Amino acid sequence: MRRITLVQGEKDSGKSKFIHKKFKEIESEVEVIEIVNEGDWNTEIYIVRNKKSNDIIILNSGSDMRCIISSFGAVLSKYPTVSSIFTAIRPYNKNPKLHIWMKLELNITEQDEVTTIDLDELEH
Repeated sequence: MRRITLVQGEKDSGKSKFIHKKFKEIESEVEVIEIVNEGDWNTEIYIVRNKKSNDIIILNSGSDMRCIISSFGAVLSKYPTVSSIFTAIRPYNKNPKLHIWMKLELNITEQDEVTTIDLDELEH
């Protein structure tokens, strides 16, 4: 079972900020395995391992283009034992294509526990 957190919001709603803040929150508890697109605020992907449990966690800030989403999918395929995923995603009602592409890359199954944090709703 994977725990998947969908950080949902429109462009410039704070999805990347949420992902980077989450990484900072857990940074002392994890060891970095890999950082993809290091230094690119909008597409950076952190792959980390929990120091106590050895669980792999992936944090993805990119969701703005199909090529970015596909690159994230390639990262996911390199880590089939990932236990937690935090990823930016566009709302279906605002951009159905980007939303669907991300869900396809995540390959969500019935065994996965999925939570959505809607940043657009939090603003109001």
